[in-house]
Amino acid sequence: MLTFKHVVSGLMVGTMALAAVPAFAAVAETPPVMNGGPMGPGMMQGHPCPGGWRHGPMRKGGWMRNAPVPMLMPIVWRHAVDLKLTPAQETDLKNWRAQQLKEMPTWRQNMQVHNAALRDALLNGESGSAIVPLREAVLKDHATMLEHGIQQVNYLHKILTPVQWQKATALYKEIGSRRGPWGK
Repeated sequence: MLTFKHVVSGLMVGTMALAAVPAFAAVAETPPVMNGGPMGPGMMQGHPCPGGWRHGPMRKGGWMRNAPVPMLMPIVWRHAVDLKLTPAQETDLKNWRAQQLKEMPTWRQNMQVHNAALRDALLNGESGSAIVPLREAVLKDHATMLEHGIQQVNYLHKILTPVQWQKATALYKEIGSRRGPWGK
C-alpha cells in the first residue's frame, strides 16, 4: 500500500510539474527592459507581482532541471533581440501564442478538475475501484501536457534558423546550470 501512495504522489507531482511547462510558456512575456520586444510589454521573471506572488514554475529553482521537456519558449521571447527574430518569426510567434491562449483554459480546467477529484477521493479513503478512473483521467492529462510541451519544442525548432536554435538551446543549458529561479 505504501508503494501505491508513492506512485500516486509521484504522478500528481509529475502532472503538476509538466502542466506548468506549456502553461507558463504560453503566457510568458518579454521584460519591459526590452521595450516590449515582439510579444509586447510584460513582467520579467523574478519580479514580484501585486501581493508578492512571483511568476513562473521555476521560482523555486532546481526541480525543473529534471523536467522531461525543455522550456525554450520563455527563453526565445526574452532573448528575441539577441536571437534576431525576423518580423515573420515574430508574427508567427504571436499567432502561436494567441492559439495557445485560446486552448489553454479548457485543458487547464480539465486538469484541475481531474486532479481535485483524485485528491479528494484519496483524502476520503476511496477504494481502488473508485480511484482507477480518476487515476486514468490524471494520466491522460499528464500525457496531454507532455504532448503540448513536445509540440512547443518542435514548433520552435521549425521556425528558428539553425543559428537561432543553437543560441536558444545554449541559453537554455546555461540558464539551467545556474542556481535559483531562471538561473539567477
